Amino acid sequence: MLRRCLLFGCLVFCLSTLTHITAEVFDGPRGPVEFIGLEEWTPAGLYKAIQETADKPFHACAAVMISDLDFPAAAAFGFIKQGEDGSMEMHTVVIGVENSADVRYRTAGTETLDLPETWQELQKVVEDNFQPITVAAYVRYLLAVPETAAQLTELSEEEVLETSHQFAEMFGSNTESFDLVSKFVDELDLDSDHDLALEVHEKAELWSARFVASIVLAHFHAQDTSWHALTESLTDPAKQVRDVAGKLLEGLVRAEKTVPVQWSKVRETLLAILGGTNPWEFNRTLDALIATEIDAKFAREIVRERPKLLLDAVAVNHEGFRESAHSFLTTISHEDFGRDIEAWANWINKGKLEPLVVFVGVIALIVLLISVIGWALMFKNK
Repeated sequence: MLRRCLLFGCLVFCLSTLTHITAEVFDGPRGPVEFIGLEEWTPAGLYKAIQETADKPFHACAAVMISDLDFPAAAAFGFIKQGEDGSMEMHTVVIGVENSADVRYRTAGTETLDLPETWQELQKVVEDNFQPITVAAYVRYLLAVPETAAQLTELSEEEVLETSHQFAEMFGSNTESFDLVSKFVDELDLDSDHDLALEVHEKAELWSARFVASIVLAHFHAQDTSWHALTESLTDPAKQVRDVAGKLLEGLVRAEKTVPVQWSKVRETLLAILGGTNPWEFNRTLDALIATEIDAKFAREIVRERPKLLLDAVAVNHEGFRESAHSFLTTISHEDFGRDIEAWANWINKGKLEPLVVFVGVIALIVLLISVIGWALMFKNK
């Protein structure tokens, strides 16, 4: 029996330290293509299936994976690079999540809340066309990036407004949306709107109300609860809410409007994202956790529970994509194993088997005691 226990322990050890293979790169229609997160699918098999299934351009592969190949979640990120001959190529990194149990969106509220007129006004615009408002809210933080903000101080009020409008249009919004968001934020009630936003986040049935609440929460970025709610919004059932929350988190990080945050209260949300829920926001989440100085011990705990996608990401060939995963791991570990996936996996799992060792030790002790008692009884009977 003791031998079986020891063999079982060795088997668990081997299974928990399997090496993650560096991502395979394919020649796509516009440049290199990599796949991460796959379990049963092979990268080669999936690449072939997408080509055979889709009558759409390859950059729509995430939609094809969900609609035609039964992936519960997928995302594709394109990085454009100009070659020496002036030609443009796109390096594409595709995240595929195969296990539906790993995709866990939060449950929205069921209440219709009585909201201030300013909230309702913004809601109506959002319900008609949410994208310009999303971009406008994001641009406000781009303008607050320290280098940009310093340059704006040298301009007159009229020039600042003109520059802000140009930024908004350049990123796909418009002057009306930018002015509406700015007016809304400027008129927030500092005494009550934060609490109202948290209540809307938790209870509101209308996605447009939760969307507006996200904009409010980002304004109160000194509060842990704002970061918690924005991160939970990355798993909102409404795509519109997920999109604006992701943009706001990125904007806050870029504008350096971050504070140290205790993340343990949203453990399940972080596990869902690390596991593949809303893979579009995977890297943004890692960036936010780094910027808010996530506790290293807690970070290691959640990574141990959901290591695959993070390890796959740090193995990606494209430096721009893997930067978030690499920075996250180096930050929480104070180590730098580069793209050495086996070394990262060993660090993540270091100490993980201690409970198993205790279990095996207890079983061995029980076996030993049974043996001693058995021998004692045998000698007594003689």
